[in-house]
Amino acid sequence: MKFRIFATAILLILISCGTSKPITDRSDIEALSAKKVVRGHEKSNFKNKTLSTDLKVSFKKSGQSQTLNVSLRLEKDKTIWMSGSVFGFSVAKAIITPTRVSYYTKLTKTYYEGDFSKINEILGADLNFTMLQNLILGDALYKLNPKDYEASIDQLAHLLSPNTPNGIADILLWIHPINYKIEKQEIRSYDQGRFLAINYSDFKEVEKTNIPGRMEIVVKDNKNNANLSISYKNIRLDEPLSFPYKIPSGYKNISKK
Repeated sequence: MKFRIFATAILLILISCGTSKPITDRSDIEALSAKKVVRGHEKSNFKNKTLSTDLKVSFKKSGQSQTLNVSLRLEKDKTIWMSGSVFGFSVAKAIITPTRVSYYTKLTKTYYEGDFSKINEILGADLNFTMLQNLILGDALYKLNPKDYEASIDQLAHLLSPNTPNGIADILLWIHPINYKIEKQEIRSYDQGRFLAINYSDFKEVEKTNIPGRMEIVVKDNKNNANLSISYKNIRLDEPLSFPYKIPSGYKNISKK
């Protein structure tokens, strides 16, 4: 399985996913095939057209830390828009599409326009648009093929682990036995000593859709050790959205650095 990233639930909806009857207490978890677990997770994936929410983002890397309040707007498979502020003052904006990444920072009066390379450098990751979108929504980063996994029970969750570890990189997923949302996904690169763990919790049901209330990301390798904590609030779905974005005049282009 190709490795492309190292860096980015609570009981809500009952999904039978082919079991004889749905369980209402996760302690009653029963072993299922990988096919049934994957099918259950796919049913729980985000299927709405838009999402908007307010985020509190805390980022720590290389001994430095920063906290931002972020307004997020997402049109599925098309646009991710973010506006960051500190103490109510706007400090940065970004707009991301499948083919374009652009952001500007008021504190340094700089802007970037290009591909995902700059975001990946900041996060210590290797992302594309779909992966970033799935990261935000709490869905699996990669398309899951049941034939590549075996299912077992671990930590009162369905654990999907590679059935043929390749010794280079493995992806493991812990899926809640009731709502089938991902509680944790880990990506381990053995040849480069890279490790990414994404933990989701406090899922909120909004119009019959489960959205994570909190996400924790830990990224480790030989050079980087980063932590990202995100809290979601004021979640809204399928509202008309606008994506106002214009780079102020006089800002310095850092795209080529």
